[in-house]
Amino acid sequence: MQRQSSYTKDGGKLFLVPTPIGNLEDITIRAKKVLTDADYIAAEDTRTSGILLEKIGVHNHMISFHKYNSKERAPELIKLMQDGATIAEISDAGMPVISDPGYILVQECINNNIPVVPLPGPSAFATALIASGFDAQPFTYYGFLPRKAMEQKGYFEKMRDFRGTSIFYEAPHRLAKTLKTLAEVLPAERQIVAARELTKIHEEFIRGTVAEVSSYFAENVPRGEFVILISPNTEAPKQLSWPDLIKLVNDLVQKGESKKDAIKEVAKEHYVSKNELYDQYHQG
Repeated sequence: MQRQSSYTKDGGKLFLVPTPIGNLEDITIRAKKVLTDADYIAAEDTRTSGILLEKIGVHNHMISFHKYNSKERAPELIKLMQDGATIAEISDAGMPVISDPGYILVQECINNNIPVVPLPGPSAFATALIASGFDAQPFTYYGFLPRKAMEQKGYFEKMRDFRGTSIFYEAPHRLAKTLKTLAEVLPAERQIVAARELTKIHEEFIRGTVAEVSSYFAENVPRGEFVILISPNTEAPKQLSWPDLIKLVNDLVQKGESKKDAIKEVAKEHYVSKNELYDQYHQG
């Protein structure tokens, strides 16, 4: 077990600083202060971040930290913080760690007992979620999906059955193909939202059934980065027989799960009483 205070006065620390996902006015007063006061800024792309920092009047030394150099660069940053430096980590846009290698640096800080201080701020998937019109509780965020259709279908099958909102990111040049694959898995009437260019001048939400939105982008060239949201599955769950449910429990047990955990998992997934399933299992 580890207890760690983020606000010790002495020694180095890591600040995780969100940056605007589009509109620069979304930078917070605290974020600007932390970036100004930091000894170093670890940036995913120093060129992209340099434009932002120049516009908000921050001129601190930047260190490149991205997925291709993170494992080599992390020990260097840890050494700087062990020597007392304060480092602010930023991604190209939005929350650090969400779609960048920041978690590697966070893990190393935790392992070396260096305080990690997260700042709240912009996130594209959360911004899209609150304007989607879908229930925000629960939701699952998938980030960027695999590019191959066969690999995507496994994710889409989970989204089809999930009784919450599903969210993923997609690049414009892959969007039409991805939506076509999605339309092959989801019922045609299932509602989805394609949100693009969030907080920017061309911000737009395209809402409709998966068939409608897929058809729209088959005919209209997608522009900008997209957040795709899929409405919860509201169909009545298919009720399996007790023997079928017991078989599912046994399948999980054979894969190494305990009987207790397997019963709990199957009961939750199929909306039956855990206690009833337990009784039926041990009667069989």
